[in-house]
Amino acid sequence: MALLVGFVALVVAAARSRSPAGCASPPPVPQLPAQLRALGDFDQPYPADETRTIQDAALKAASALHPDLAGASATFVGDPVRLRAIPPATHDAEMIPLGIDIGPGGAPRRVAGVVAFLHDCGSQLYFSAVEDLAAQPPLGFPSVDRAAAALQLGGEVELVYDRDPFHPMWRNSTTGRTLAAVNTPTLPPGFGGPSP
Repeated sequence: MALLVGFVALVVAAARSRSPAGCASPPPVPQLPAQLRALGDFDQPYPADETRTIQDAALKAASALHPDLAGASATFVGDPVRLRAIPPATHDAEMIPLGIDIGPGGAPRRVAGVVAFLHDCGSQLYFSAVEDLAAQPPLGFPSVDRAAAALQLGGEVELVYDRDPFHPMWRNSTTGRTLAAVNTPTLPPGFGGPSP
């Protein structure tokens, strides 16, 4: 009887660790830098459907790892952007843009940084990394919109990444053709970077 109970528990645990598509990858538990280990919480998963919690964690991570970036971006934390993983990547990503250069309507005109979280096989996210883009902030994340990408790639497109979620691509899933989804502008010296 004890063996049967143990077997059932094992089957249930295995089923919960797999996504509907059959994901069997281990959770993307991060190797945290000392600043985030000291704060705590970042080695635990976040519920993927709690957007505000994820945004708060993104800003907290940026503040700890890049104080100058967090100071510039604290006025705006964007909605999550989902990236589908394609080989060799194994975990879908949820990206949180941090905005600067706030326009008259309250929306940012530049993205100073992006915080990446990776999906496990279920409904949880793990912190991954922060990318400081303040030296050459793109116009958005992604800065190439879906309609423009579809026009260039000739059909329906999806936002994907292969090795680095900070450099996503639009991909035509039928043809496999791709287009960079973030264009870094050439800016005048000093824009978005440290003051001289």
